[in-house]
Amino acid sequence: MLDVIAIGEVLIDFTPAGRSTGGNEQFECNPGGAPANVAAALSRLGARTALISKVGEDQFGSLLYRTLQDSGVDVSEISVTNEASTTLAFVHLDEQGDRTFSFFRKPGADTFLDAKDVPLGLIESSRLLHYGSLSLTHEPARTATRTAVLKAKEAGVLLSFDPNIRFALWESKEEAKQQIFWGLKYADILKISEEELFFITGTSEVEKGSLELQKRFDIMLIVVTLAEKGCYYRLAGQDGYVPGFKVKAIDTTGAGDAFLGCLLSKLLENENSLHDLTSQQMTSILTFANAGGALVTTRKGALGSMPTTDEINQMIDSNPQDIADCYRPGFHFSPPTGWANDPNGLVYCEGSYHLFYQNHPYSNKWGPMHWGHAISKDLIHWEHAPIALYPDEHGAIFSGCCVVDWKNSSGLFGDSYGLVAIFTHADSNPVTGQPRQRQSLAYSSDKGETWHKYEGNPVLAEDELIDFRDPKVFWHPQSARWIMVIVAGDHARFYESANLLEWSLTGKFGSGEGSHDGVWECPDLFALPVDDTGRSKWVLIISIGDHPDCPEGSRTQYFIGEFDGNTFINDNPADHILWLDYGRDNYAGVTWSDIPEQDGRRVIIGWMSNWKYANETPTGSWRGAMTLPRALSLTSKDGSVVLTQMPVREVARLRNESLSWEAITVTPEVPFKQETNNDLIEIEAEIDVRSGEEVQLQLKSSGQSVIVIGYDPAKEWLSIDRSKSGVTDFHPEFGCKHSARIAAVNGQLKLHIWLDRNSVEVYANHGLVVLTDQVFPDAPIEKVEISTKSGQIVLDSLQIHTLHSIHIPAGITTQTEGRNEA
Repeated sequence: MLDVIAIGEVLIDFTPAGRSTGGNEQFECNPGGAPANVAAALSRLGARTALISKVGEDQFGSLLYRTLQDSGVDVSEISVTNEASTTLAFVHLDEQGDRTFSFFRKPGADTFLDAKDVPLGLIESSRLLHYGSLSLTHEPARTATRTAVLKAKEAGVLLSFDPNIRFALWESKEEAKQQIFWGLKYADILKISEEELFFITGTSEVEKGSLELQKRFDIMLIVVTLAEKGCYYRLAGQDGYVPGFKVKAIDTTGAGDAFLGCLLSKLLENENSLHDLTSQQMTSILTFANAGGALVTTRKGALGSMPTTDEINQMIDSNPQDIADCYRPGFHFSPPTGWANDPNGLVYCEGSYHLFYQNHPYSNKWGPMHWGHAISKDLIHWEHAPIALYPDEHGAIFSGCCVVDWKNSSGLFGDSYGLVAIFTHADSNPVTGQPRQRQSLAYSSDKGETWHKYEGNPVLAEDELIDFRDPKVFWHPQSARWIMVIVAGDHARFYESANLLEWSLTGKFGSGEGSHDGVWECPDLFALPVDDTGRSKWVLIISIGDHPDCPEGSRTQYFIGEFDGNTFINDNPADHILWLDYGRDNYAGVTWSDIPEQDGRRVIIGWMSNWKYANETPTGSWRGAMTLPRALSLTSKDGSVVLTQMPVREVARLRNESLSWEAITVTPEVPFKQETNNDLIEIEAEIDVRSGEEVQLQLKSSGQSVIVIGYDPAKEWLSIDRSKSGVTDFHPEFGCKHSARIAAVNGQLKLHIWLDRNSVEVYANHGLVVLTDQVFPDAPIEKVEISTKSGQIVLDSLQIHTLHSIHIPAGITTQTEGRNEA
């Protein structure tokens, strides 16, 4: 019995082979054709395979016959015709190895395959039949292919389909789509590219498009190939993203066929039915397929380039799954895979800090938003939890908050209490087609382990508002009610509720106040004591989105003032702007709710990126990280009240080894230099700057990267220069220098710096000024150097601590929200 029979085209690929001495382009003759490649790949991996096809009575046909035979493919069902020549395809490669094609198939021998050439008995005794769309372009091959597929379906044989669209071979795109629809009707396994998915479904969102195909055609397993990024799969009630392998591609011809051959090989090896495969098994299978597809791109040609099992396993063993994990933070939170942005739902409950966050688990770019979830006992060591909230009939899950409903004001928890998430549902208005944002609830009775969407969602809608999002809710004891602050484009709005379910507008703030360089987002509102004066002030935090004309990109401002229970009143003039962070990479920061009063802290965490380039940072299968959690305080400075911030005290638990110096004089001729032998470090420096010019604290890699933290005493400017920090070319405005004003106190500047593998956080004078930046060095940072341009500076005190890396365990692997909702 055969394992796999493939039916369809076999042809000659002419691939570029340099130029002749006369300057003419030369081509190399390589046997190929998608179904033939799949059969050869499977045979190379130990499967028993055969190909049903037709070749011309010519030298190319003979070459194809011999090559397939040498590859271990049963060629007894390849017939010969003298009515047409063997099909030829000329492959044109760009600098990345990607292809375009020119075909000579008018007609081609493979289109003459007839229904009588199809060995029906052989098909019904095989385990799997593989077919594509190119044998459906013309008769009689179309009928032959349909005959084979229908026989396989009738016999209970698994069916694998690869559209492999080549528009040049079809009479029209509409005809191609209709024939592909026919192929989809019978497929158990579908391999499809992003571009093909878009052509068939009209959506570029792989999650949405694959779900549409699964529902419409009842396909058991759909795998969407994402080129070097890897692949996405949807199987019954589960789906996921499996990252690819970075290689230097020279020819991508046959890569998808090798991928599919590897996938089918592993599926046939597995004793479980498709329905019974676990997410761990699918990840292992698709990792093998990704490696096989990547290997083929490093070789010329297709059919003869298929890898062996040993070659694939060697690649998996010798190449980390994500080469860009060199930028995986050592002590900042990052998602296990996929995309992360705004922190959401920050809440403390019964000994655990919960961090929810905007998450696209199936891509490393922004897409349909879910709520990712992580839990910590100390704000530093995190454990990944299952995705908490999935998109639903009301839309994607945008930012929001969580509170503990201690007195069950919502009535959702019987005689107990629980967690309530208040978030933005984002979709499109079915009438106008415009974006629509409404506020909804979800609740958990088991400390955030499982979540149920409120059946009355949405609970708050303002039809005339488009940018109406990011609710932050807190209990206001003075008025004994819940308060919501939410943003609406250019202003914040305030609502009140007795039960979290019904909301009434009480006030507005912000039109004409502060910065409006971008849309307002992610508000927060809370009171803090001012120093030890016994008085308090309210702080309103507002993030503002990116604007093309602003080099800073997205950033966060705050206001100091009063909250009267209905609205916010600004203490400062309308044009007075206070920035939370002067670096480029701290956005959407919000604070934890329900931290016990005896703790006494207001703790904030932000998304450590910038909308100007967030989708482009070079971090592989994951993208996005959080800042260190920071304790906020208010202090008086020059007659005004301002925020200060420092990492929470728990960060000190990461310290490993420490070195200390005192009274070190630094001159241009004698800089301070120290090897770190660790790329995770904390630096505490007290620098006397009275007798020197610009101070530079340089963090240097073993390669060419250098991060420069500078201070100019005359101008009172503290800066970060990341123009030579490593990889910067993914966006023209990433490699920059930026500054903030801060004065030395009695001639002394205090700096506290945390360096991670992908970021640097600089706190000056106890957090009066903070700069947070991403960096992507070419090699680990291994040296600290402090210098001055002229005169001298004195390091009154210097400490360098190496830090332990946090390991973030996966936690529970089952996904709960989408399966347990009311």
